[in-house]
Amino acid sequence: MDDTEIEQKAWDIVRAWLERATPEQWHRFAARSNYDGNGRALRWLLDNRNVDRATALLIYWNLGAAWFVQYANESDLGDASYQLDTFRLLRDIERRYADGYYAHHGIWFDPHDFDGAGPDDYPDVPVARPVPALMLQPTDGREYVDLDEADGYDEGLPFDVVERRHALYD
Repeated sequence: MDDTEIEQKAWDIVRAWLERATPEQWHRFAARSNYDGNGRALRWLLDNRNVDRATALLIYWNLGAAWFVQYANESDLGDASYQLDTFRLLRDIERRYADGYYAHHGIWFDPHDFDGAGPDDYPDVPVARPVPALMLQPTDGREYVDLDEADGYDEGLPFDVVERRHALYD
């Protein structure tokens, strides 16, 4: 198998798990996932209307929304044009979030009270386009997903999924 086939098979394994996972598992995956090289899975979540709005908000901040406030529009990226896809994805999340695209399964999330990336990460970055106020507010969910409770998981995926993926590379 060549690298492209292996990557496709690895994605197929992850996608199959995502398709049967619960909103709470998606949330934990989004929080504990390695964002480098995991764009397909994150995009799958963000394109899924059944994903909880708390999960979309968590991904938004983990993608570095606080960093991107220094760019008012795409042309401002200049030498950072390699970040164009992330810039566009953040704008998509903002629109979808404001339009009620994402489901409300009752998961609570507060971007100011999170172990991952958040609104205060880059206090010295000049603000050319502030984060929309809606994206700074906690969700009104009542269910707290314990992100530290990860027994049987590695980077947000169950061990059996991780093992099947790793077996492809052996």
